[in-house]
Amino acid sequence: MLLAFAVFRPAESATWIAILVYAYGVGGTREMGFAAVALLLPVAVLAPFMSQLGDRMHRERALAIGYLAQGLTLGIAAVTLAFDAPRGAVYASVALANVAISMTRPTHLSILPELSETPAQLTAANALSSTLEGLAVFVGPLLAGLLLQVNGPALVFGVASAGLLLVGTLVLAVHGRGRIVERDAHAVGGALEGFRELRRRPGARLLLGFVAGQTVVIGALDVLTVVLAYSVLAMGPSGPGVLSAAVGVGGLVGAAATVTLVGRERLSSAFFLGVIGIGVPIALVAFATGPVLAVVFLGVAGIGKSFFDVTSRTLLQRSVDDDVLARVFGVQEGLNMAALAAGSVAAPVLVTIVGSDLAFVFAGCSLPIFALTVRRRIRTVDRDAVAPDPADIALLRGTSIFGPLGPASLERVARHLIPVAASAGTILIREGDPGDRFYLIADGSLSVSRGGAELAILGPGDFVGEIALLQDVPRTATVTATAPTTLRALDREHFLAALTGSPAGAVALSEEMDRRLATHDEPGG
Repeated sequence: MLLAFAVFRPAESATWIAILVYAYGVGGTREMGFAAVALLLPVAVLAPFMSQLGDRMHRERALAIGYLAQGLTLGIAAVTLAFDAPRGAVYASVALANVAISMTRPTHLSILPELSETPAQLTAANALSSTLEGLAVFVGPLLAGLLLQVNGPALVFGVASAGLLLVGTLVLAVHGRGRIVERDAHAVGGALEGFRELRRRPGARLLLGFVAGQTVVIGALDVLTVVLAYSVLAMGPSGPGVLSAAVGVGGLVGAAATVTLVGRERLSSAFFLGVIGIGVPIALVAFATGPVLAVVFLGVAGIGKSFFDVTSRTLLQRSVDDDVLARVFGVQEGLNMAALAAGSVAAPVLVTIVGSDLAFVFAGCSLPIFALTVRRRIRTVDRDAVAPDPADIALLRGTSIFGPLGPASLERVARHLIPVAASAGTILIREGDPGDRFYLIADGSLSVSRGGAELAILGPGDFVGEIALLQDVPRTATVTATAPTTLRALDREHFLAALTGSPAGAVALSEEMDRRLATHDEPGG
């Protein structure tokens, strides 16, 4: 997945630079603003709906479909550019490609928790994704500059098309682990579930607000660097690519530094560092006296962006339910596209009203000022998003029914576990009583009996209580602690949601029930 992302991101950056250069050649900065709106607004509207594929099917399949669709649509855009089609046809084909692109990032970010075995690995995967983002901002513009010199925007789109068709084919070979899948019969309702999840979680809304704000700044920066390169620093045709690449170089340095975040439970300090690291250097570009200083400031902004990307993604992945994670990232993708368009439109207006220097100051200072006003709320989000106890996840993974679930689903179940302590002689389950809980033994031992006859002795890693919950019948056995015992309980609602919502879990549970019925011991209760 990271290899495919390593091809996708430079292709995305290169094609965006290429279409902005095309637009600048057609009508200057005003045309760039028009192009940004025309190309990004359809994505802003459709991204939340496109992203639901990542929750409704295996995410690795959804990602492969996304890459293949991008390869095809970018190829169409290359043809329109190669044959000098009217600008409306060019923009329409690129907008279609952007809609296909909108499927990728939400699905990629939502599959990382599924493929990561531990919270530390998730942070590491996000750090590596950020490294690839930084590499893309460096390699993409340089690749675009080289290909633009050779044969113009058409070649940029053609090369990107070939690369994405290749990785789309490779991703078809990836197979993820089982996860809890939400079933929704209504397509529109399912797509809107990402919005509903954000409405339920104010902390996640705040994080998305920051991400959108950062994207407004980046959108403005895309335009401002073109203005800076051509009108202020007189750097020539390669100038925009060089300045954009500086952000990418800084992103690589910052991404390397984000490995210090792996294993850390608290991320708010690094989050604020990222916000300030993006904004202040961009504001200082206004005081750059030459290309070298401008490159240095933009490089520092790239470092800040890496810290912001890793921390904001990790906090969001921890803050929302996994079964709607792709749709939440789809909402983010839509907001980002709208924010990118807003920044691209605002930049020429700022340049016209206050000049290019003050435009950099306004763009750079906005996000840090907002961060200062909501710093306590971000710390609250960070505190509430701490991952569950790794011992609980290991306990779940060791069972036959929860073991097949993917890491993100295991973490979701672990958040709902209730610690229970029972002294020797305590009756946890009484035969004939209604069933309300599932029990998993962490330490100690339990005796299972029916009609006074002992059926089994259970120890750490064993579980009881599932039969009454699954079949909606009274308890089929009595369960008594034979020694001081520590357990984890899961109430009926969360137990059924975890196992009936996961195809892998449902298969494992069916096999376990068949085994118990075949041996006639039925210790489940």
